[in-house]
Amino acid sequence: MVEIMKQLALDAVDKESLADYRVGVVASASPLVIRQEDGPELTERFLLLSRNVTRHEERGNIKIWTDQEPDRWSEYRVIRNKGLKAGEKVILAKAAGGQQYVVLDRVTEGGAG
Repeated sequence: MVEIMKQLALDAVDKESLADYRVGVVASASPLVIRQEDGPELTERFLLLSRNVTRHEERGNIKIWTDQEPDRWSEYRVIRNKGLKAGEKVILAKAAGGQQYVVLDRVTEGGAG
């Protein structure tokens, strides 16, 4: 009986449907709309954006060596303007159930770019 229940549980969770990767094209940057190659258009409501595709600020410390000061730390602040633009191809990871998609990064054809 226990073995049958285990098998039923395994059958209920289709391992193939836990994550699905797709390629999409940014149809519009504002408001954000991504057109999937074989699927519906996705609006901001259905998208989670990684830092690879957003404008964000980075702060940190950097060690600077000079002849006058051989061991000095300085703070830095960098604004990464990596927001998506219309026409860019992106890779999407679909969550189970297909309600949310994570925009992982931009993609290029055949390793170019």
